[in-house]
Amino acid sequence: MKRDLILHLPVIHRGYIDFFKSNKKNIATIHLICNSFFNKLSEFKTDIASLKPEIAKGLLESIGFSDVDIVSETNIHRLKKRPLILINDEVSRKLHEKYLLKNDIKWSSVFLRWDKKSVLNTNSIKSHVSKKSFDQKMMKRAYQQSKNSSDIWRQVGAVVVMSGKELVNAYNQALPNDHSPYQKGAVRDFLNVGERPDLSNTIHAEQKIIAEASKIGFKLKGSHLYVTHFPCSVCARLIAFSGIKKCYYGEGSSNLDGELILKSANVEIIHVPIRNRI
Repeated sequence: MKRDLILHLPVIHRGYIDFFKSNKKNIATIHLICNSFFNKLSEFKTDIASLKPEIAKGLLESIGFSDVDIVSETNIHRLKKRPLILINDEVSRKLHEKYLLKNDIKWSSVFLRWDKKSVLNTNSIKSHVSKKSFDQKMMKRAYQQSKNSSDIWRQVGAVVVMSGKELVNAYNQALPNDHSPYQKGAVRDFLNVGERPDLSNTIHAEQKIIAEASKIGFKLKGSHLYVTHFPCSVCARLIAFSGIKKCYYGEGSSNLDGELILKSANVEIIHVPIRNRI
């Protein structure tokens, strides 16, 4: 069955080329999100480096897609009953949530990934290990969040829990939009793993989750943080002053003084190793 594709196409990179090649026979019509509609779906305005929809339309037509149009808020209703392909980025998730909840959706990714072995360090952290079913469940939730990240190097997810209930979740997010590292290049491409964690195109999952909790009025004092990768030293400082009582992590290493900062603030560090993450 062919499906319509709705997407914001700010940049062309290998991930998109591979996606279009593998899905060409499955796509009926491509609907490009116009800039004004994009601005309503995103907290950030269209980036100056983004392709204009009209240019993106011409590029798609040049590689063999004959049925391409531009969709806006005023005509999105005509697609509400169609089977669709959506790209798993922030804008498409908000589009789905607000306009297309009843559609049959096939989610696809266009983001590139580095091989995990070339990204992660395995320096030992002195911590307790938990194999409790609830901790495993929450860590899996954090890994589910990490799948939303467009970061090439490392995808990090986080969940905050209070009194056994999930309050807020987050992932490391590129700014001003998910595609920014592909438009301008990723700052981390020029740095070693663990070097200058403050220099990044993304807001870290821990930074975002603390900010989101503040925005919606949740107090973090006494809460528990579940994060897929051990926090960097910058995030450790935020966690230390946020009131978070326990930090559960799935993998990774302590670079610089992250472990020391957390322990000095009496934040309990607990390792939750899991095999089947999703």
